[in-house]
Amino acid sequence: MWNKIINNSYLNHKDNTLSAIIINITNLSSNKYLIRRNYLQIIAENFKMLISKISLNIKKIIRSLIIVYTRHKNPRSNNRFRRYKHWHNNYYYNNYKYNNVSGSKPKRSRLIKIIARVIIILLIILIVIDNPSYIKQILKILQTSINNISATIQSTITYTKPTINSTWVFQFFNIVNQYRQSIGAPPLQYCPWLDNFAHIRFETMIQNPTISHYGFDQDFSEYLSQYQSFLIPGEEVLYPSGYTSSEYVQILQSEALIHWKGLIDANYTYYGYYIGYGPSYTIIGSCPVTEIPGPNINIPQYFQSYGCSVELENDTWLVIELSNWCNGPITLPVSVINEDLPQQYYIYLPIQYNLPTNEKYVKLVVNITSTNPIKLFLFTPDQFTYFESLYQQEVWSFTGPAYYYGGESTTFNIEIALNTVQLANSGYYLVLSNVLPNAQYTHVNSNVTIIYIPTIPNTLAITRS
Repeated sequence: MWNKIINNSYLNHKDNTLSAIIINITNLSSNKYLIRRNYLQIIAENFKMLISKISLNIKKIIRSLIIVYTRHKNPRSNNRFRRYKHWHNNYYYNNYKYNNVSGSKPKRSRLIKIIARVIIILLIILIVIDNPSYIKQILKILQTSINNISATIQSTITYTKPTINSTWVFQFFNIVNQYRQSIGAPPLQYCPWLDNFAHIRFETMIQNPTISHYGFDQDFSEYLSQYQSFLIPGEEVLYPSGYTSSEYVQILQSEALIHWKGLIDANYTYYGYYIGYGPSYTIIGSCPVTEIPGPNINIPQYFQSYGCSVELENDTWLVIELSNWCNGPITLPVSVINEDLPQQYYIYLPIQYNLPTNEKYVKLVVNITSTNPIKLFLFTPDQFTYFESLYQQEVWSFTGPAYYYGGESTTFNIEIALNTVQLANSGYYLVLSNVLPNAQYTHVNSNVTIIYIPTIPNTLAITRS
């Protein structure tokens, strides 16, 4: 028994205590109980010292690992930036995904393996000692040491890894707005209903993280299609875990210029966001590709085609939705006319919109200049049909029936109240007529808009389970 302990002991071999114990055991065989008790007390004291030394070394090792892990793990947050611009009026769609080319990061399993090895070594010591009561004492010491190690790890992680929350986002957009101001762009203002849409987008994207900006068109069509006539939405998906807000702005400026340009784009004046935790792809090692060039691209296949390795793991998502509107009145472009109008001809413009508003009437604003006098009419469909049925000589003197008659002039700057029900169901016809007794060839410039107050899309809700 004693030879086994000596040969396999993890104690300091330079310590003479154990040798003294062996001699005492040989000389004092008559009092085995006393010898065993004294021996175990000495073993316990030495083991406590051993545990203390091991714990101290483990803390140092783990602190070093955490620093290395944090430096390599956190740049993974800027491995990918995804941006999606949706210009509905111009039918322009653009989607990007940014990937860092820095080195690979250590696995979390490495830290777990180190701790597991230490625990196995300690268990072997316990088995060698082979004393139930002493094992309980050692286990208690071991539990205390592990708790201390866990607390050290947690405090180190908390210290080195900033939390991504509303405060972080507020600071982030404060910095962004400083840069926007320097280029003459209006500040991005917070918009609550955009938060709701960002939450919807997060829930959609994590269903299929393989596809970049998965499901944007479907979500926009389902929740915001009635605003598509004037809304300019933009979407950026960022992974800022491990960075302060100022550090992440620098990352965007130096390594993700496309996404930075989106954040300072003067077309956007409002933002909303959602912070979530879900699966996303990260590059392992270096990669020559830094951006995905469009929407609906298979992310792992794209990187693999360039010889890059990727893996799917959970990470913190920051989904940002950008917009040119949040609430209040908007000006909806209807038409811009810049063309010639020969004698005895007229121009007509159909106007029909199902506007997202609770207002009974909206304002039609018409600004026209022409080189020679023309007549202006606004008709309902039935009135327009009647107007088209008239002969030329009848049109010369025609002034109605019409929803609105603006007279004959070379300049019109007028506002007409349109009934929203009529506007949505069958609409109106704006007519510029050069059918006159003494008509002359003329050139017309006009700008037609509608001003109204849309309802706020605050009914956006997450309906997925």
